[in-house]
Amino acid sequence: MRQIGPVRAAAVCAALLLSACSESAVSGVNSLLDARDAAINKRDISTYSQLISDDYQGRLQNKADIINQMQLLFTQFSKIKMQSFGRDVYVTDDDHARAAQSYRMKVMMDGRWREMLQREVLSLTRSESGWKISSGL
Repeated sequence: MRQIGPVRAAAVCAALLLSACSESAVSGVNSLLDARDAAINKRDISTYSQLISDDYQGRLQNKADIINQMQLLFTQFSKIKMQSFGRDVYVTDDDHARAAQSYRMKVMMDGRWREMLQREVLSLTRSESGWKISSGL
């Protein structure tokens, strides 16, 4: 059996540790985005609000603007169904990630379902309470 040197062993350990951290981060981001779908489907503005970073900034909107938009959507439509798919998660470092995904949102309007298909790229940051959406909505 061939032995590897201490430098190579340290490099292998670091790569394995980084890979494990990335997998954990990807899992955390996926959980957050799945929770977003669930909150929208349940029309749960409180849970939805908890998934958005307090310092959210995107397209000249802050967290309050995003929450108000979602509340308006809940008020306008009696039923909403959202399903994400085709998701790719990119972890930049321990506290930052990006996710690109498509989603299908159906809303009930005038007794008929209307459907919107959209692709989005979200920025995410890790906080003490977990991953949050920080931009892209």
